[in-house]
Amino acid sequence: MIKEINFEKNLEKNAKRLKLKNHKLAIGEMAMEPPVRKQGEPKYFPGHYDGRYYIGFVTDEERQRTLTHLVRAWLQWTQSQGIETWLAHGTLLGWWWNNRILPWDTDLDVQVSETTLKSMAENMNMTTWTYNFEEDNFQRDYLLDINPYWTNRLRGTAANLIDGRWIDKSTGLFIDITGLSQTHGVTRPGVISCKNLHRYKTFEIYPLREVKFEDFKAYVPNSYEKILIKEYRSKAFTNTEFSGHDWQPAIGSWVPKTRFEPHRLYRLRNGKMMKIKIEDPRGLEAVPRPSFWNLLWRLAYW
Repeated sequence: MIKEINFEKNLEKNAKRLKLKNHKLAIGEMAMEPPVRKQGEPKYFPGHYDGRYYIGFVTDEERQRTLTHLVRAWLQWTQSQGIETWLAHGTLLGWWWNNRILPWDTDLDVQVSETTLKSMAENMNMTTWTYNFEEDNFQRDYLLDINPYWTNRLRGTAANLIDGRWIDKSTGLFIDITGLSQTHGVTRPGVISCKNLHRYKTFEIYPLREVKFEDFKAYVPNSYEKILIKEYRSKAFTNTEFSGHDWQPAIGSWVPKTRFEPHRLYRLRNGKMMKIKIEDPRGLEAVPRPSFWNLLWRLAYW
């Protein structure tokens, strides 16, 4: 009697014995059949500028001005449309320090819920909003562009971690928009996350807190400090030197180091030289003016 041999089973046993990582791939290689690879999603949002509107690198001053109005326009538009959104990541940290954008940031970050993201994708995608800020004589057009792969709520190949962008059509600078979804309801109940694996408990986000950011009404997560510590560690609240800037509490602002030398030999108004340490970027302007009697004495001495 001839015993039937299960060749497929034997091949699988051999693959296991050889400790190959992928048993199915090993079987395919033994059978001389090339493995079939699944094609990944193409990256939809490349670069630090949007290529459609990129006209060249902007100066630091222009970048700061552009980003300020970029986020103001976003806040104005979302509130006019009844869209729920809140500050995230470095933008949230900038709010914590002084309600402003961090001066070294090249883009901004906001978050929305998956429900809001779906609504924007279906009803508002490719919307252009004209923004006019008369006090600064500033007018720009902004584009809402939702990533066509936003429906895939898992990380995948990490090609499309950003779900949408709010783009300045004059420079190509933008705000990154990411949606939060409950992707593992069974194993992680009550936890929502973005594609970049930033995870939050629902009560850490909601209810949102109303704040001021760049002089406009904005919202931040309920447990914003806990979220920032988780992402940046507690040193983010105490480090007063970062990216070529010093925090100056006297004026409540980050100041470029090139503008200010905290230890320097200054010539005072009375003619004397003194080594001054002041936490103010105005330099000698921060030194108090001499009194009337001091001026009178100097005149008599002269």
